[in-house]
Amino acid sequence: MQSDFTHDQEPANSANLIHRKIGDLVASFPGATLVLRRHKIGFCCSSNKSLEEVASVKGLDAGLIARELCDLPKGPLTLPDPNDIDAFIDFILDRYHQTHRDELAELILLARKVEAVHGDHPEAPAGLADALFEMTEKLDSHMAKEEMVLFPAMREMQRNSASTIPLIMPIHCMREEHDEHAEAIHKLQKLTNNFTLPDGVCGSWRALYSGTAKLVEDLVAHIHLENEILFPRFE
Repeated sequence: MQSDFTHDQEPANSANLIHRKIGDLVASFPGATLVLRRHKIGFCCSSNKSLEEVASVKGLDAGLIARELCDLPKGPLTLPDPNDIDAFIDFILDRYHQTHRDELAELILLARKVEAVHGDHPEAPAGLADALFEMTEKLDSHMAKEEMVLFPAMREMQRNSASTIPLIMPIHCMREEHDEHAEAIHKLQKLTNNFTLPDGVCGSWRALYSGTAKLVEDLVAHIHLENEILFPRFE
């Protein structure tokens, strides 16, 4: 199984972006989910489909969406060479694992504050703090398995071509847990009305939704890079 991701990607332009997978675009373009949400594209469920495929089903203009991605202020990221397993794993650990841990801890505190102060607001995100806490527990367990078992085995297999470390079952388990994370993402979207802020809310509420939306974007990109690029190299 091969991904459409390559280290030496073509320069970002609307002509080639329409053929890239949604998950790849989310991983490559900071803020991509803002564009996708604006066009009502479910970037979590559609991560392994191309922008062209998704746009066609929804009757959208893929070229227009691609141009909006190109216009994002930060532009595309330079991702590591997927052939360099050590560098690719290090990128995932630094960019996603530690970031998830740091941000979830702050988001839980912020969610509890917003729920306590604005609990009587009809659009308050009741239950969001608990949902984030549950995600933290499951994600911590998942990342620990990768850090202590799966990733070291991958590094060893890369160094030693004669290695007989069985990876198919551990990878299968990680894929199943990724599916659970996707369900948790849907729950966050539901609790926040897809991160839609009511009029006139406070800065804490705005920061909560902005931070949670960023967490979701990172998690979708994280899952895509593992499911579509890293894992297939060992299956």
